Amino acid sequence: MKSPKRKLFLKIIAAVAGLAAALAVFAYYFLFSLPSAEEIKNIPPVSTKILDRNGNLLYEIYGESKRTPVSLNEISPWLQMATVAAEDKNFYSHGGISLPAIARAAWVNYRSDAIIQGGSTITQQVVKNIFLSRKKSFSRKIKEAVLAQRLEGKLPKNDILGLYLNTVPYGRNTYGAEAASQSYFGKAAKDLNLAESTYLAALPQAPSYYSPTGANLEALKQRQQYILSVLAQQKKITPQQERQAASEQAAFLPLRNNIKAPYFVKWVEQSLIRQYGEKTLEEQGFTVYTTLDENLQQEAEQIVKDGIKAYAKKYNVHNASLVAIDPQTGEVLAMVGGEGYFDSPYPAGCQPGINCQFDPMFNTALALRQPGSSFKPYTYITAFSPEFKFAPASIVMDIKKNFSPPGIKPYIPNNFDGSSHGAVSMRKALAGSLNIAAVQTLSLVGTANVIATAQSLGITSPLTQCGLSLTLGACEVTLLEHTAAYGAFANQGVKMPTTYILKITDKAGNVIKPNVRETGKRVLDPRAVYELDSVLSDNQARSFIFGSRSPLYFKDRIVAAKTGTSQDFKDAWTIGFTPQLVAGVWAGNNDGSLMKGMADGVMVAAPIWHNFMEAALKGQPTVSFAKPEGIEEVYVSASSGKLAASYTENPVKEIFADYAVPVAYDPLPATSTSSSTLTLLNLRLSP
Repeated sequence: MKSPKRKLFLKIIAAVAGLAAALAVFAYYFLFSLPSAEEIKNIPPVSTKILDRNGNLLYEIYGESKRTPVSLNEISPWLQMATVAAEDKNFYSHGGISLPAIARAAWVNYRSDAIIQGGSTITQQVVKNIFLSRKKSFSRKIKEAVLAQRLEGKLPKNDILGLYLNTVPYGRNTYGAEAASQSYFGKAAKDLNLAESTYLAALPQAPSYYSPTGANLEALKQRQQYILSVLAQQKKITPQQERQAASEQAAFLPLRNNIKAPYFVKWVEQSLIRQYGEKTLEEQGFTVYTTLDENLQQEAEQIVKDGIKAYAKKYNVHNASLVAIDPQTGEVLAMVGGEGYFDSPYPAGCQPGINCQFDPMFNTALALRQPGSSFKPYTYITAFSPEFKFAPASIVMDIKKNFSPPGIKPYIPNNFDGSSHGAVSMRKALAGSLNIAAVQTLSLVGTANVIATAQSLGITSPLTQCGLSLTLGACEVTLLEHTAAYGAFANQGVKMPTTYILKITDKAGNVIKPNVRETGKRVLDPRAVYELDSVLSDNQARSFIFGSRSPLYFKDRIVAAKTGTSQDFKDAWTIGFTPQLVAGVWAGNNDGSLMKGMADGVMVAAPIWHNFMEAALKGQPTVSFAKPEGIEEVYVSASSGKLAASYTENPVKEIFADYAVPVAYDPLPATSTSSSTLTLLNLRLSP
């Protein structure tokens, strides 16, 4: 029989063994089941950045959070010091946990009978932000302490601080100093000054409460001043620096400004989602370098806004869009899809994304609209081609008539001015935008051929249902495709693919889509293009309709342009170009409601287009349209378009493609009784 002492001894042994086993289980759970310090370096999902061509941030694509990891030397030293002062004054002296801070937090929690304050060091917060739940519990605190000590034994202090500054939440769904700096101040974290740094360092304690655009701005200011006082006490800053930073008014960006060039960015985003998938973009940290020029984009947005403000009441025009493209590369330089992505209110019953009159998020640059007379150049470039051999001097009849065959509903187009102009040159007909002459020209070359021309230039919308009204712009096109098509007129007949992404890199900087210069395709004869450009840039030729000082005119620069107005004044257009730039403008209302007061392309679209072209080309050299081989200058009769003779009154000098130079001479005047005494003159000027 066992003695009582022996029984007690055995019980003690059993208790110790049980405690040892429990400690072993505890150690396994809290030590061996925790990730290694090396694994902590795998920062959570990284947002995709969309940049302009110069590296300026336009937008970030992210899931639950925006995150942009950067190295510690890419974060302002002011923010580094302010963060330590705000979160963990003894960061550089403790070993991962701070017993005084834990004791202080425990006392506050005991007094409150709830867990309302933590005693976490920066190291513990790194562990919490990356691996552990943010829910306050004693279990989590134990895990934090254990892993924090292990992390301190593996990484230098600055590496731990860098991890913290790349993972801590700052509000606005931003995680990390770089994303927060861009969101709140529109600048890189390395460029933050002392005042901005102390404001940013104040946020992680309670991002929603301290939001600079919320109701507690004064509380944020007080916390910023507390951080400044700690820095001053630690001799990190001088009293003068403390006072200056405390008095400085930081320029916080409103939340809406987190997206620049919104119509362009959202267009690019949808393309990326189709190619890579939304989850990949939210997590893999791509950097997308686009073709957009942010400076040019800002000019375009302001000019569109000013234009609509000037004409909204007078002409009932409430929206406009603008696209600018480099014709030599096909790169989209600016895209304004509407008057104001953020500013315009929704009318009753209008839902975002639905085509209604004032929907601000509807991108009208991608919407199908009737282009009116801005479609006519496709007809005339077809006529000027080697197949048909018409030229700017060729005569076309601008006489009102029924173009339909017998038994078919009559089609009798009218000119904008209500008049017929008789026999006119194609130069005068196109420059003056005469409708009857354009329909006559289309009937000469055939609708199928003009459709083929438009399609070769990148027009993808259906064009077969309009018949002869095709040349008057009855079939719809998008502003983006229409402007890009004109790019071939600016590029000697070479069509460049429309491009909006230069290159894409992954979060490690590896190029996954290189910057490859696209190869253009010659779709038009350069001689025919030169003839067309000559007409579209001829201010004198269009002055009989538009006047000599219309918005299409530039005093010191050769610029080609064409306006358009759809039937009943629903849509107003102007598209124009130089060899360096092509830009198109649409103005109207999203729901197709009519403009008023004879609001045509010249009145409402051309001023916006002119102001943009003037701003975009400012400081750039004046470049003329290059004359290709095979262009000849010949004196012809203005009335017949044929070679001038000695009896031709007021012959005019005209350009011709060498395949289109007339071979016949101006007919002998009907009043002459004999031709034997008249001499024919070949006034061809250049071979």
